[in-house]
Amino acid sequence: FSDESIFRVFGSDGREWCWRKPGEHFDPRFTKKQVKHGGGKVTVWGMITPHGVGRLVRIEGNLTADLYRDILQEDVLGSFSDLGLDPNDFYFQQDNDPKHTSRVAKAWFEENQVDVLDWPANSPDMNIIENLWDYLERRVRSRDPLPTSEDTLWEALKEEWYKIPLSYIMTLYESCPQRVADLYRAGGNATRY
Repeated sequence: FSDESIFRVFGSDGREWCWRKPGEHFDPRFTKKQVKHGGGKVTVWGMITPHGVGRLVRIEGNLTADLYRDILQEDVLGSFSDLGLDPNDFYFQQDNDPKHTSRVAKAWFEENQVDVLDWPANSPDMNIIENLWDYLERRVRSRDPLPTSEDTLWEALKEEWYKIPLSYIMTLYESCPQRVADLYRAGGNATRY
């Protein structure tokens, strides 16, 4: 399973909620200090296998089809090599991002005889790596001190990525049949995953 994710130096990527009593809305305990534009961000690509995490790649700027092909060549094949695995023994999962389905990427998969798992175009995101991104975010946010720049965030992400326990990854893989069953019961609509 593979995907990209964005991590922000300060704050959330989305809306945050806080419950408070009437009259407490300006209490400093219930306000969060903000840095304009989140203080920076780090975009990463990663993959997981039933044998552990693959390489974590920092993406500078925008991910293009050519850059994605380079990641496939260097980091997908490199991850398989690092883990002592044959890429022909696995299906490679990616979503239908246009860069992933570009002619350049399709040609790379064909040339390298890597089988790609068919993925529905419009469906709830059932990619188990999404749960791993959340786990990684929580691990980085539990650090003391917290990262204060893009570079210290990148260092923290790498350090925590390579410490992700195989047992956690296996719970994600073992959840796949239940995820599919829940998706089927929901008629293709959103599930708890």
